[in-house]
Amino acid sequence: MNMGCTEDEVVTHLANVAARMKPSLTFPLARKVAEIVIDTLDNKVKGYKEFEFEYFDANEGQMRSIRFRLVSYEPDLEDVYRYRPTSEGYLVYLGMLDMAPEDAQVVMEKMLDVLLKRGAFDAALEVAKRARKLSLEYRQLIGDRLNQAIRAPGSVKWVTDVAVKLAGARSHVQERQAEDQRMEEAVRDAVIKAEEPKARRDLSQLLKTLQGAGLIRAYLVNDILVAPQRFLDAQKAVFRAKRAGSLPDLESRLFPQLLGLSSDILAANGEFVVSAFHPPSWPKVYDLNSVFSLLLERRAEDGPPEDDTGEITPHVPYPERFPKELILKVEAWITHQFERSGTYQLDELLLKGSEAGFDLDMLHFAVIRLFRCYAPTESTFPYVSVEANGRFVLDVASGTNLQFVSKKDFNE
Repeated sequence: MNMGCTEDEVVTHLANVAARMKPSLTFPLARKVAEIVIDTLDNKVKGYKEFEFEYFDANEGQMRSIRFRLVSYEPDLEDVYRYRPTSEGYLVYLGMLDMAPEDAQVVMEKMLDVLLKRGAFDAALEVAKRARKLSLEYRQLIGDRLNQAIRAPGSVKWVTDVAVKLAGARSHVQERQAEDQRMEEAVRDAVIKAEEPKARRDLSQLLKTLQGAGLIRAYLVNDILVAPQRFLDAQKAVFRAKRAGSLPDLESRLFPQLLGLSSDILAANGEFVVSAFHPPSWPKVYDLNSVFSLLLERRAEDGPPEDDTGEITPHVPYPERFPKELILKVEAWITHQFERSGTYQLDELLLKGSEAGFDLDMLHFAVIRLFRCYAPTESTFPYVSVEANGRFVLDVASGTNLQFVSKKDFNE
């Protein structure tokens, strides 16, 4: 019931359990018992309201109450209503088992493995789809905030509007990176052991979904890395001199024409055009006299265009950021580091490069090359797996630390 069951599936399962507990029950009576159990979990006696439990809070020295539900009845991604245990329901169940907190944590971590071993590939696939959907939501949120900052500089605050979303996206990437890597290994093992064609098809679809989620997370990591620079570029637009456009003056041209229309026409088209008068950010006016002066302010007429045709500047291509010899030397050094199986940290590799005599340009290229390995489509080391592992701060660079696990030994 990890990913939910329909009402008929829950009733059938509970009826079978009741029949095993008391064989003398007929099938209609067993289903009646199952329905009573579901009604009890839903708190039907009190009108399906939340359960309420009172306890003594030692810190505050008074009685407090907590409200919770044991199960939820909500639609899934295919709009099929299913029963699912809530987080409080899991806690109540684990409390009934009298398990230690660390043992309960192990149970929750092993739940997905059990689904794979039992052949519940649909439930595992739903987990992967939800994780992929969350990655897309984070990309959409970050993109919306940055686009708003570009359209209306000053309307988006970095600390409250952008930094919070980036922190949540980083946590999501770190959590799902290790989890999906473990799931991919488990699915590959299951594919090898599977014999039925349908099971192999389901596992192949699950594996493709996991790999697609990993690619979306790679794009999300890139969005996180470029978000600070894009926000700074948007803020620079505030200081750019803007020339008045050839828009019509509202008071002298547009408003008289609107007042000449009938009320029926205005009412019919008002909903479609009123949003065009809304500014990107509302001006803060604290005095009523300022409001009238702002409304009565007229736009200055544009002067005649200048006749200066200017001159054409020949295009000069920018020189390459890194020489070819430097690129070959650094890539050969990175390949040599990954020749033996083992675990390497990004900051440790940069320190090794500095000890090997790398200058600042070589270290900058090493940072770019190592970060590209995070995306499977960009990496040239298929035998090296990469995952985020905390943060690092060095003179040459700072940011998310990466852990490289090399699974190849050329000397063998």
